[in-house]
Amino acid sequence: MPELALKRQPVSHADEDWEYALRIPHTPLGPGIVRAHVRAVLSRYRVRPAVLDNVQLVASELVTNSLAWTCDSVAVRLARTHSRLRLGVWDSSPQLPPTPLGVSDADSEGGRGLWLLRRCADDWGHYVLINGLRATGGKEVWAEWHAPYSNE
Repeated sequence: MPELALKRQPVSHADEDWEYALRIPHTPLGPGIVRAHVRAVLSRYRVRPAVLDNVQLVASELVTNSLAWTCDSVAVRLARTHSRLRLGVWDSSPQLPPTPLGVSDADSEGGRGLWLLRRCADDWGHYVLINGLRATGGKEVWAEWHAPYSNE
């Protein structure tokens, strides 16, 4: 019987749109897990290093916030749609985060995650989910980066 050789095909930024999802249990390990997940996925798709670092930082901060304000698991979604990279972090609390005010937020004990989000992403927002497709209730905070790939 002939041996099957699988040839590993390089991933190109021109690939079709994609989506990865990860559910993180309520544990202090969550931020580290999401950083590793983001790095693994985005490295494979050749996201520019500066964007990869920003997505990793934002994901870690949003997961930290979600775990601090809820007692449930947190869901993280990375998606590429129309040359845009989108990160969404869902938690079970319908309480929307406060809008970051200014530079002084960077030095405060709380709220730093949204201050960083505003500075690291091209666009961001949040919304409450009511019996949504991905979850029942809660909210999602999202961030987007435009043209995050090396040759775009």
